[in-house]
Amino acid sequence: MMYNKCLVLFFLLAVCLFSFGQLKSLELGPLFQDNMVLQQRSKAPIWGWSIPNDSVTITSSWNYQVKTIVTDKFGKFYTELKTSSSGGPHFLKISSKAETIVIKNVMFGEVWLASGQSNMEWSLSHPILQSFELDSIRNNTNIRFFKVSKEVSLTPNEQSIGQWKICNSTNAPEFSAVAYFFAKNLTKNLNVPIGIIQSTWGGTPVESWMPLDYVEKIKRFVNIGDVIKDEINIKSKYEQWLAGMRSIDVSNKSIIEINEYLSSTLPSYHHIDVDDSKWSQHQLPSKFENEFGEMDPLIWYRKEFYFDSYSDEKTYNFLLGPIDDLDVMYLNGVNIGQEVGWQKDRIYEIPKGLLQKGKNEIAISVLDNGGGGGIYKNTPRIKHKDKVVLTLDGAWKYKMLGCFENKTSFKVFDSQFNLDNKPNLQYNQKSPSSLFNAMIAPLIPYKIKGVIWYQGESNVSRAQEYFNSFPLLINSWRNYWEQGDFPFYYVQIAPYNYGSGKAPMLREAQRLTMKLSNTGMVVTSDIGDINDIHPKNKYEVANRLALWALHKDYGFVNTVYTGPLYEKISIEGKKIRIHFEGIGSGLYSPDKLLNYFEVAGKDQTYYPAKAFIEGNNVIVRNPKVKFPKSVRFGWTDISTPNLFNNEGLPAASFSSDMMGMEGNE
Repeated sequence: MMYNKCLVLFFLLAVCLFSFGQLKSLELGPLFQDNMVLQQRSKAPIWGWSIPNDSVTITSSWNYQVKTIVTDKFGKFYTELKTSSSGGPHFLKISSKAETIVIKNVMFGEVWLASGQSNMEWSLSHPILQSFELDSIRNNTNIRFFKVSKEVSLTPNEQSIGQWKICNSTNAPEFSAVAYFFAKNLTKNLNVPIGIIQSTWGGTPVESWMPLDYVEKIKRFVNIGDVIKDEINIKSKYEQWLAGMRSIDVSNKSIIEINEYLSSTLPSYHHIDVDDSKWSQHQLPSKFENEFGEMDPLIWYRKEFYFDSYSDEKTYNFLLGPIDDLDVMYLNGVNIGQEVGWQKDRIYEIPKGLLQKGKNEIAISVLDNGGGGGIYKNTPRIKHKDKVVLTLDGAWKYKMLGCFENKTSFKVFDSQFNLDNKPNLQYNQKSPSSLFNAMIAPLIPYKIKGVIWYQGESNVSRAQEYFNSFPLLINSWRNYWEQGDFPFYYVQIAPYNYGSGKAPMLREAQRLTMKLSNTGMVVTSDIGDINDIHPKNKYEVANRLALWALHKDYGFVNTVYTGPLYEKISIEGKKIRIHFEGIGSGLYSPDKLLNYFEVAGKDQTYYPAKAFIEGNNVIVRNPKVKFPKSVRFGWTDISTPNLFNNEGLPAASFSSDMMGMEGNE
């Protein structure tokens, strides 16, 4: 694999130390667990670690083939096992000289990697359309998910945290909705087990998911390797800063369980008589990272305020806006609410009689266990009905009790704690290569059928860069996996009021990325929500992704899998004729005239066009443009065009002369 040379040395040293000092006698790659799905009819890579020069024996139940491999000088072993057609359950036995691991309930089927930002991460427990479909998720053993834990890393990791889970009413709510409905569609049509590896993180740009040597091909990041070297030094100092503090094991606990445990272990500062005179202060709202650099802490906030308009006859609510990730709120020593979820508005009803005329005390405990954190969006305020009666701006007092060292360990700050001495980490989930290193590299080279991808919203502000960066991402994954040009199907960003006017440019970058082999794009212009960056119709998004896979990879040759895609234009006097691919059984619109078409002459000034379907083409013209040269379609952030094919799939937006990358006839 083509790792950057400076990172190879660091990586090999880390593996060497890991192998000699910390490994058990036998350890496997992160995906080799009970309930896993192996790609059917393939040569499936199997790897792990033992002591150097150890003999490792692998026995597969499906053919009782026995392979013996000797580990290398770093303790790593690697081999490939031939899998048969779909089915199971099978088992896999892997033995070193000192230990044996048996992996049970192994199925052969189709394995897909689902990745991207929040629209792919959006789980079945969130509001979605077609929620009636969830009634059928009970005990569907043909669908299995491995959800990669959210982590960042400065260098490529070999391990990640996750567990294969069989789809049932307990596990399914945490699955990606898009990935789940995609898997359900495939298993229904193919009648084979489907394994989904979910590696997602909301609000992340494409460069976070790319290996360093590919990120450096982007002009903006040409020197990012030097930045990462500096961050590695800062990270080392940060770990030294944490080293002397007491650790609490929080492995295998949800954030709610972690908060309950920490609340029972650490001091509480919700009482009215707390002495907070020596606490530090800062303004709210504010992300923790803006104040403290990259860290995930537990903080108590306190604020004293005076209220003069209290009435026993009125009902009051306390509004905090979204909090990342979990909060518990107290007013005058009484718990009035608790919530978890970084996007959920906190609206807590104040019990009658608790809010006092005169002096009051607020105390809020906030726990962040990954990514951004804090009371980060709205100024806390008190409302009566729809009227804000008090805004609690200004400085809030705070006391930090500790922070996460990683996903499994929480560090408790002692009396010697000094936040001023903390090395200021800047590297996070939005930093180049951070998520590839932690959440993709450990999965390689697990055999996959292909990738489904939903991302782009976080790159809208740099839309022109996406013409280069998105194809680089696809090429990098294919090259690192060394499994050929596997299918890569992705979702075009939906209509939304981004406020920048750059969304059409990013959509065009996504459309033109289909020039890469074995790629396909789902258009969502008809199922977006211009007021919500997270449209709820994940069901239809998944079905459209499945159409690509069924047609291209599984022999459903008569399936129409895409809507109309721009092919070329021909100029016919004062009008332009637009030719399309992907028209299925024909072009269709519910209206006589088409919307969101614009036409321009050589001065590139665009005017709204009168547009209509003529056979398999669209004709556009505007009397102000006597010598038309170019046309564009859906060229606003919030465009919701009315052009489809007869199969109901929408046409993709386009510009006929975008950056000179599309030739005209």
